[in-house]
This record gives sequence, C-alpha cells and structure tokens, in this order.
Amino acid sequence: MNKGSAKFSVSGFDGGQRWQISIWLLTINGGFPAMNKQTARIDRADYGIDAPDVIRRFFQWGFFGIALGCASIFMVHRGVLIWTRIIAVPAICIGCTFVLEGLIMLWGSKVGKLRLRDKLIDSIPWRGDEMVLDVGCGHGLLLIAAAKRLRGGKAIGIDLWKKEDQAENSREATWRNVQLENVADKVELKDGDAQKLEFADETFDVVVSSWALHNIYNQAGRAAAVREIVRVLKPRGRLAIADIRHTGEYAAVLRECGMSDIKRSRPNFLFVIPTFRLTATKK
Repeated sequence: MNKGSAKFSVSGFDGGQRWQISIWLLTINGGFPAMNKQTARIDRADYGIDAPDVIRRFFQWGFFGIALGCASIFMVHRGVLIWTRIIAVPAICIGCTFVLEGLIMLWGSKVGKLRLRDKLIDSIPWRGDEMVLDVGCGHGLLLIAAAKRLRGGKAIGIDLWKKEDQAENSREATWRNVQLENVADKVELKDGDAQKLEFADETFDVVVSSWALHNIYNQAGRAAAVREIVRVLKPRGRLAIADIRHTGEYAAVLRECGMSDIKRSRPNFLFVIPTFRLTATKK
C-alpha cells in the first residue's frame, strides 16, 4: 500500500466462488493536492490548512462509511449477508456527513478565514505607523494583512510553530509568505510563547491573534496569555482576536484587566465549530 492511501476489503462466497470488494481510499496527506507540498503553487502565499489531523480523520472516516455502505448494497444485491442492508443507508449518510465537514473545514482554511481576516483587520482604525504584534501568527494570515496597512512602524509575529495546529507550520514557511506579499521590510518573526511575552510593557499599538489561544489547553494558561496581551498594549491600544473556543472567557479576563469597548461577534461557522471575533481597547 502506497503512503497516503488506505485499502478496505470485503469478501465472501457466492455459488462456491470467492468474491472480494477492495476499495482504495486516498488520505488527505497523499491524495489531496491542497495538502501535498510538492504540488503547491510557488507564486502565491499559502496560509496553511488548520487542524490538518482533524480534517484527515473526517475524510478517512467519511470515505470508510461510504465504502462500507456501498459494499453492503453490493452484498445484498448478490444475496450474500442480507442482514447488512440495515447498515447501508446509515453508513453512507454518516460517511457523507464526515466528508462534508472535512470539505467545510478545507474551505474555511483556504477561503473563509481570509474573509474573516479582512473583517478583523478592518475593525481596527489604522494610522499607518503602528507597532503590531500577532500572537500565534502561524503562516502570517493577520501579520501580513496588518503589515500591508503600515507606512511606518513594524509588525512582529510570534509562534511556537506547531505543525499539529496548522499544516506545514514553520518560520520558514511564514517568511516565504512575507516575501511573496512584499512586506519583508515591515515584518519580523520571533519564537515566542503567548503565556510569557518577551516584550516590555506598553510596546504595541495593536495586538492581533487568530485561532491560536485555544491551543493552550488549560484555563490558567489562556488567562495568562490574555493578561500578557493587555500588558504589552499601549494605552488606547487595540486588541482583535478570532478563535473557535473560550472567547467569552477571554472577554471576562479583559474586563478584569480594565479593558474598554469589549465586543464579541456573532458566531461564524467557517470551521464547523463556531468562530467568534473579539475586540477591545486599552484605557
């Protein structure tokens, strides 16, 4: 079996002859061009696929369910294992649901999050000379968009560069996007942990973050990250966060820290799980 594929087989006997159904399914790593590094375009920025392991499992289980349902229909048609007809329709329906969820998440990674990025960046009243920090910048989605709003100033992105959070996540991949988007003179990348930002108090005019803070798996750690963001913001500095979980929790910490004009958007379902936008201003 080649890497990036999976084989499901069902066999039986009919009239003394053995039959077998074998279905080869492509997994998301080897079979989908969107995830294949060798087929990626080299002339445009690639902001990565979020939660690649989750999407991979959706497709694998989805195709398995469809294959199982089709195999059940075939066996019933051949008069073998008639009882399997009770699983045919449910298996196909469940399989199609998993595939649809995977497709929605792929669309969210490739199209939806770019639209949400624009809304988040547009919510900030830019002067053009800001110091900007992107916490958990990944491939530079918000970082680069913010840098394009600058005439002076600087946009700094920090990340731990975990590939399980975003496919092919690395400082090199992000810097490549920075160069392709022609903002290398306005951007700086650093290794950094959101829970302990290595910047002085009141350094930044704007702090942004997208789909990053929920990857801190304990509440105390997430609260520490939000407090660190408030600490490095200048007075009247702006905060803009997009995340799939815990935004209500973030808002509570912001209120404790004395932030003003705290606003939480309605949910956006570009990743199946709802995404919320959270904005605030430091007094």
